[in-house]
Amino acid sequence: MGIAVRHIGRATLLGAGALATTLAAEVMAARRHRFVSSQPPLEISGTVGPEDGDPLTLVVLGDSSVAGVGADAAEDTLTYGVAKALSDQYRVSLHALGVSGSRLSHVVLDQLPQVEGLEPDIVLVCVGTNDVTHGTTLREAKRQLRLLVAGLAAVAPEARVIVSGLPPAETATAFHRPLRDLLGLRALLFTRLYRAELVPHGISVFDIAKLTKSAFHGKRDMFSADRFHPSSAGYAFLGTVYGRAAARLARSSALGWPPSSAVRTRSSRPWTSCRQ
Repeated sequence: MGIAVRHIGRATLLGAGALATTLAAEVMAARRHRFVSSQPPLEISGTVGPEDGDPLTLVVLGDSSVAGVGADAAEDTLTYGVAKALSDQYRVSLHALGVSGSRLSHVVLDQLPQVEGLEPDIVLVCVGTNDVTHGTTLREAKRQLRLLVAGLAAVAPEARVIVSGLPPAETATAFHRPLRDLLGLRALLFTRLYRAELVPHGISVFDIAKLTKSAFHGKRDMFSADRFHPSSAGYAFLGTVYGRAAARLARSSALGWPPSSAVRTRSSRPWTSCRQ
């Protein structure tokens, strides 16, 4: 029995060592991976919807998913897709403030201050993938989420907020197994942390992984050339999914829509850029 235990222990150590070696190799390969360029950034911000629609201000914060990296045009992005979904009833003033490469800390420090004065009705936050891939600890993520809650209360006190959970990282073939599966597990843990920290403050946490995993798994056309960022087709699907969530929030009778902020004057121009 003692000999068998020693053999099992030795095999376990060898297996762990092999896994660590494989992971190290995959990390090095991931660092060398060529991602699609985020330059020049797409001009997504603008106004969309009927001129006689109730005015609604939508602010979207986050990372490359918000900036539309991998999409062919601004109209293909998930950010525009959300505004489009709301435009059936509302005249949407869209402010896309996301920047490629952003982590939770960048949203808190750089993007939240830009929300002040916009008086948004809905705020959508899509961030965390870069925290997962760059090793942000759960403890630090928790600290940043608490800062996010406080910051949103300060700059957008009347807004209804949706924070996206993490997308299913294991579906992106830019990374190989077992690294891909490890990233998928970290993404799941981050989404659970989001729920624990945000839901008690009245912030909706959207489980995007659950709703999109099957749509992206093994579907090469849903990804851009780098096999990490979505393609225009992928973003169109995401825009529909996020758009439905935002529309449900807007239609909720419990929120007293249309918002009282609708008395504010908004632009009556067709789709135009808001950025300078």
